[in-house]
Amino acid sequence: MIVADILSRLPVKTLLRFNSVCKLWHYMIHSSLGFQALHYNRSQRKPRFLLQWPDFDFRPLEPIGCRYVYNFIPTDTEGNMFSPIQVKVQEPVKLVLPGCFGLLCLATETRIYVLSPSTRRLLALPYDRSGIAGFGIGYLSSAKRHKIVRLNIPRQSRTSLNCKLECSIFTLLPEKRGLKWRAVKEGCPYLVEQFSFPAFANETIYWKIDLGQHQALHRHNDFIVSFNLSDEKFHTITHPADRTDTPRQWRSPTRHSTQLVELRGHLYMVETLQLSHVEIWRLTNPENSIWSKACTIDIRKISPNFVGELQCVQGTEIIFNSGSRLLLYYDEQKKTFRWKTLPCSAQNLTIYCESLTSLTTSQG
Repeated sequence: MIVADILSRLPVKTLLRFNSVCKLWHYMIHSSLGFQALHYNRSQRKPRFLLQWPDFDFRPLEPIGCRYVYNFIPTDTEGNMFSPIQVKVQEPVKLVLPGCFGLLCLATETRIYVLSPSTRRLLALPYDRSGIAGFGIGYLSSAKRHKIVRLNIPRQSRTSLNCKLECSIFTLLPEKRGLKWRAVKEGCPYLVEQFSFPAFANETIYWKIDLGQHQALHRHNDFIVSFNLSDEKFHTITHPADRTDTPRQWRSPTRHSTQLVELRGHLYMVETLQLSHVEIWRLTNPENSIWSKACTIDIRKISPNFVGELQCVQGTEIIFNSGSRLLLYYDEQKKTFRWKTLPCSAQNLTIYCESLTSLTTSQG
């Protein structure tokens, strides 16, 4: 359909203005899963960043649930800014996860929220008394639904480092209200890094094991816990077999930093080694923990503060955030760097793609 092909190339803000043109357009924009998928597939070619402004407002006289006010600035991959997004929550935000099929997931100490940057709507998921030990968001293609996974430490095992984390799932169904967290029988076998970025790829959420807790590992080189959204089972993945580090060395945070990230539909591990180079590994066989080295980047000629989390790949360029106000671009073919200056620190920067996925309410 020619109309659908044309409309699918427009940004969400423009499409929402066309909401009342006719019944067909209203149906396509709000209800047609086929059109929404087409629009999202095109949006993936032009990802956006959500830049968190470093300061927030505390408003004690505001209603419960709206006392902490955060401002986010959307930008394109070249740093060009769009109109800001304001988010109101009850507690300080600990982490904002990368976008998953158009939706972002953010968490405070006790509550998880889902944000649509495109429609600027925020959904507070049901409150749980247990503290958050880890969380993630994924998308089940077969059911065309988002699932949010929450990990909690069992109350009777708060002092044990070898306990299994409890796991609950919230399935996002925009047309239904009153939904609750659903407990999963199988627990997570390890404590995971509480507020570090998980990654979602191939209908699976991946977390780094919290090696700083000195847990007893089932295998000496276990490094990642994965959770498959389809069969709802946990698995463990080891680190790359030919790494030169000994187990004691690769546990040391002063030696290097490690990041999990989804790129081009696959899980990648990004390591900054001794502030001299970055190694990027691709998980080619999750069942057997087989990794292949994608590339090595020499960073000795630039400031180490320039190299933060890997955000995405655009053409031949790999884009990193940084601890400063710079976005760093590395060209794989030319082996060269360039950078762009942002209005504030790029440290709290999250990637997403525009989507028409709807949420039921603007605040909860």
